[in-house]
Amino acid sequence: MRWATLPNAISVARLLVFVPLTMWLAADGRELAATLSLAAFGATDWIDGFLARRLGQVSRVGEVLDPVADRLGIIIIGFGLALLGYFPWFVLVTIFLCDLALLVIGLARLERVREGRVNLLGKARSAFIMVAMPLHLLSYAEQVPAEPLRTITWWMLLIGTVLHVAAGAVYAVRYLRRRAP
Repeated sequence: MRWATLPNAISVARLLVFVPLTMWLAADGRELAATLSLAAFGATDWIDGFLARRLGQVSRVGEVLDPVADRLGIIIIGFGLALLGYFPWFVLVTIFLCDLALLVIGLARLERVREGRVNLLGKARSAFIMVAMPLHLLSYAEQVPAEPLRTITWWMLLIGTVLHVAAGAVYAVRYLRRRAP
């Protein structure tokens, strides 16, 4: 099993570098720099998958590591930004509960918890959330006028949250339709 690949290293760096860096910068009141770090977190989600396919380094480890890094990173950053007053709690709680439900369903059926093939809802959800989070944080930077950016990103976060629940429902139905081992 190949695990020491560039795409997997990028997934690990997404968690070990950009998550704490984003939180440290946001806690220090450096919203613009935190926004750039959060945008890099989101960009590496696309980059690692692109490189895995382009370099022929798709691996089972990467197929598990990438979504785990995404979910953990979004939950940790979302929680930290919510504590700091930058991020709406309803988005964080909804995303967390949806992901927790999928985990419980997978464990209850004694299956590996993985989404399988990503569906269009999952891709749209990721795009909305990964774009809306840094832009929403940017709306708090003193260098940027808060409106209309904050209003637009609230709507993007709401749409991303609805898409997250819809994608979660699709994945849950997939889990439940599988035969138990």
